[in-house]
Amino acid sequence: MEFIARSHPTRRTVVIGGIAAGALTVVDPLHRQARAASAAGIASPAPRDDTAYSLHGVTIADPYRPLEDGARADVRAWIDAEDGRARALIDSLPIRNRVHDFFLAALDYPRTTIPARYGQRYFTHFSEGLANQRSFGVQEYLAGPRRTLIDAAALSNDGTVTISGTFPDRLGTKVAYLLSEAGSDRETLHVRDVETGQDLQDVLAWCKHTTVAWARDGRSFFYSRYPGEYDPADWYRRGQIVCQHRLGEPQAADRVIFHPPGSRDFYLQVFSSMDADLLKIVAGIGTSEKEGYFITPLHDPSHITEIFPIGAAGFYPVGNVGATHYAITNLDAPKWRLVRIDQSDPKPDRWHTVIAESDATLNFAAVFESRLVVKHLDNVNHRISIHDLSGERLSTVDLGKLESVTFGRYYRNDDHLLLEVDDYKQPGRVEWLSLDDSTTSLFRASSAKHNLSDVVVRQVFVTGKDGARIPMTLIHRPDIPTDGSNRTLLYAYGGFGFALWPYYSERIAAWVRMGGIYALASIRGGGEYGQPWHDGGRGVHKQASFDDFIASAEWLISNGYTRPDRLGSNGASNGGLLVLATMLQRPDLFGAVVSAVPVTDMLRFPKFTFGVNWTPEYGDAEKNEADFKALLAYSPLHNIRKDVKYPPLLILTADNDDRVAPAHSYKFVATMQSESPDSPVYLAVERRAGHGQGNALNKSIDRECDTIAFLCEKLGGPMLDLPKIGRT
Repeated sequence: MEFIARSHPTRRTVVIGGIAAGALTVVDPLHRQARAASAAGIASPAPRDDTAYSLHGVTIADPYRPLEDGARADVRAWIDAEDGRARALIDSLPIRNRVHDFFLAALDYPRTTIPARYGQRYFTHFSEGLANQRSFGVQEYLAGPRRTLIDAAALSNDGTVTISGTFPDRLGTKVAYLLSEAGSDRETLHVRDVETGQDLQDVLAWCKHTTVAWARDGRSFFYSRYPGEYDPADWYRRGQIVCQHRLGEPQAADRVIFHPPGSRDFYLQVFSSMDADLLKIVAGIGTSEKEGYFITPLHDPSHITEIFPIGAAGFYPVGNVGATHYAITNLDAPKWRLVRIDQSDPKPDRWHTVIAESDATLNFAAVFESRLVVKHLDNVNHRISIHDLSGERLSTVDLGKLESVTFGRYYRNDDHLLLEVDDYKQPGRVEWLSLDDSTTSLFRASSAKHNLSDVVVRQVFVTGKDGARIPMTLIHRPDIPTDGSNRTLLYAYGGFGFALWPYYSERIAAWVRMGGIYALASIRGGGEYGQPWHDGGRGVHKQASFDDFIASAEWLISNGYTRPDRLGSNGASNGGLLVLATMLQRPDLFGAVVSAVPVTDMLRFPKFTFGVNWTPEYGDAEKNEADFKALLAYSPLHNIRKDVKYPPLLILTADNDDRVAPAHSYKFVATMQSESPDSPVYLAVERRAGHGQGNALNKSIDRECDTIAFLCEKLGGPMLDLPKIGRT
């Protein structure tokens, strides 16, 4: 999970604010009962019925199906009671305020993304410190002053509207930008004139995970969206389409230029190649990496040419030189390779391998006129090298150990590349990479007032249940004892092919400064070691992810770093699923667990919001019996054992999460309370917040502080003072 910070409105101040504003609150009897239960610290009974259903001849009880309907009064009352009960506990912990103060001080410094050039102008997202959302700015030249183009603070009164995407045109005269509210994935598309700072009349709906590619003349653009009211009624509503919008015209006049056939959950990305006059479309099904690649002339997008089909193999284009295209693919290369493709003859047997598969996983490449800058994953570290266009290695760029690198925007004829470099010890810096001599120089240092330069960061390798070699990074003070007494937090993700890269986090800093050990396990299901590592922890092999996490916990205990009652686990989203599944399988290993926005109902997840897009990762219990058996075997909702006492558990969710529906959390908590009443389980629900990305900074800080405070309280152990940081 990537963390971005925020400030701290409590539930109490929200309620008081509503009354002060003259709001009239009518409390029905259900809410009175809920509040009474909450005040007493008692878990209130959840609404239930006798719902059951059958899959592949097996009857599945689903008694808490009513919790899927958040509009019901009794469901709302139960949610309020559970949230109040969790808040009463967390807000009573003295450490919570201390951690919150640390976050506010540590995050009170300016942050800016890598400058991105369009025409002669440079654009950045920036925050001056504790702003709830990043604003968007423009500079007339690289070293020039920044002018605020879109002020995020002006978009809402409570800081819950985020600028979720920005797409300047070729010359930097206009910018298409996306807004989303309260952490939702739903977006609206707007256009702003850069010179005047005023919006045009264009406002486009039905956007979600939308990308934009401008036409060369800047008078129209292409964008991906979902079908809306102007499209044929029989079109599948969960698959994206690509449209062309002409400035000043109504959205109803947009031209649909790409509508993939069939009722599939297509996800489309669009890019422009101005010099080659190409619109490039990357098309996948759900979260599958097996994406297709299509092109069409920008000036006349009436004919779509398929370069690579959807569903054949992992594929992603990284650049083109005229009609020659470069892409990374795992076709015949499980750890990926870089290939060159002639668009007039794009069959795979005609591809030319430029960077061959190697022991290190190929992650990305940037294509310049005479150079390639290539990024590999090497035991979770990023390795950067420079090659000529034939693939011959010219040099290796030394950026340090356990670093992660993000490439900035570039033009093919540039002689440099800006790199954001991050690590576990300090917030990211920006380096200027010269392509002529392969040297780097500091372009912009971090302005952060705190770092972990004095702590130990080391990588170990854990032997998994089946002999797999699992990398785990340990972060701790240099003076910790190895007597098993340390409060330790084990974190992982392990899904969707995402690699767990080095990153700096105030959450890690707070945990370590208070004397704890932070451990990050790069388990299977991620992408650290290419396609085999991903496939080894997905679908019917998902149990390997849990086994790897369990093996990592056992390693920490057997090597004297901690003991079960001092070991906590934490994960979010797919990682939230991970920590719940491992807690249920091995409750003896953990002293406390915090699961954020988790997927828990593995049999019905495709029926909620974005869930159907995960079937390439998890499988489909309804359509495939083998998937059903595998999912039922670990589904957290269906594997709570009656009367087993589990470690203290806090589940964090958000009322506006349309990525992982909060009903996953509600049903799991209710089932835990019913089946294991002696297990302490708490549910905290953030209001006007979503899955994570796009949440207001104050809500992100709240989520992190709740996590740390709960784990510190339940795991115990000596508590060191957090450093005092001067506020700006």
